[in-house]
Amino acid sequence: MISNVMIIGEIGDVITDNTRFIRVQRPYRDSKGVFSEDLFPIRYWSKATNNYFMNMKLGTLIGIKGRLEYVENIGVTIICDFLESLHLPLAK
Repeated sequence: MISNVMIIGEIGDVITDNTRFIRVQRPYRDSKGVFSEDLFPIRYWSKATNNYFMNMKLGTLIGIKGRLEYVENIGVTIICDFLESLHLPLAK
């Protein structure tokens, strides 16, 4: 079975040495008028821990093209085949 996933979101916390969460905002508001967010685990295709993906700052807006794969201890994960940085986070 072939899977293809495209996702746009902000870089989140590190899960493992080559896996991070991506925060994706839903396109509608909840009953309180707030946009909800979902967290998706993303694993970079390379097993190297010093890759570009793992060194990105929290909050960086990125676009990812990848595929679904089951990873033990994490569950269904998006394997990142293509990564594009869309916007850097604002300095604090």
